[in-house]
Amino acid sequence: MSRKERHSRSARGARPMPPPLQDEQAAGEEQAKLPPRRKKYPSSINKLYKWYFNLLFLLFVALVAFLFWYGNKFTQ
Repeated sequence: MSRKERHSRSARGARPMPPPLQDEQAAGEEQAKLPPRRKKYPSSINKLYKWYFNLLFLLFVALVAFLFWYGNKFTQ
């Protein structure tokens, strides 16, 4: 018995924990074999970033085209 178990106030009336059951050990091993949550449910944030930057690029191209058109319209 360790010093903590001998002198601990909370462990005076407590019985030692029984070893885990075989079913619990098998369940723990099975959970360890599962893929990480990130791989099973991938995030769609990269798709959102792609749409956002493509939209920004298209808006920039539209702005440049509009400014060229506007400039040519009033310079003649």
